[in-house]
Amino acid sequence: MKLFFSIVIPTLNEEKFLPKLLNDLAKQKEKDFEVIVADGFSKDKTKDCIKSYKGDLKLNFIQTRQKNVAAQRNYGAKKAVGSYFVFLDADARISPSFFKKIKKIIVRDKGLLFLPFFLPDKEYQQYKPLFDLVNIMVELSQNLPRRFSLGGSIIIEKNFFNTIEGFNENLFIAEDHELVQRAGQWGVNSKFIKEARIFFSLRRMKKEGQIKFFYKYFIASARRLLFNEEIKKKIFEYQMGGQLYQDIEVKQKKEEFFNHYFNQIKTLFRKILAS
Repeated sequence: MKLFFSIVIPTLNEEKFLPKLLNDLAKQKEKDFEVIVADGFSKDKTKDCIKSYKGDLKLNFIQTRQKNVAAQRNYGAKKAVGSYFVFLDADARISPSFFKKIKKIIVRDKGLLFLPFFLPDKEYQQYKPLFDLVNIMVELSQNLPRRFSLGGSIIIEKNFFNTIEGFNENLFIAEDHELVQRAGQWGVNSKFIKEARIFFSLRRMKKEGQIKFFYKYFIASARRLLFNEEIKKKIFEYQMGGQLYQDIEVKQKKEEFFNHYFNQIKTLFRKILAS
């Protein structure tokens, strides 16, 4: 059966986050797609959590021993039948009109490679100006020799993806930048879709803290974009897997609980001192 889109989602212990994305996909106004979950043999209930969506989605769960996001994407692409591949991270969120909008633009523009607009997840809207700036930089870079992308979502025509041999599985990080640059060497510029927006998870920042998070992204981007380096060796700690973020909400609730009562105590002391 020919489909317009094949959505490929690499997973590793994503039982907490994947259902949210699958729920978004089940609500799509445009249904001309399949979903391929390319799993790295998760040790949690990732496989089980997709069962409840099989009635709403054309779902294919496959597994590979390679716990590598580029390898898992490539493996998923080999099983895909859609005309366009859409690579999404398991912790991404999208609106119900996402695929309707990108299909309309693809049919109209007949492009080979597209990048959506990125926004921070809804609880971190204070970072929206920063994301707006990065989106502008991504769009402008598509006309430069060293293009880049935000990662987490790339939309690419199936035959072109196979022609350029997919993602580079030998890279430690920045495989998305490298693919976009390699496409440029074939004369293909990414088209930026402002109408279709991805809500980018900041779970790594929540886990590691702002300084460490932005430092890693700056170092990786600078080495790739400024020096055109293929980062094949480990340059910092960058673990993969949803299990790393299982305790984030628990910690946040504890902090909120503490802050709430600490503020009440401060208010009480002010009243005592003022009396």
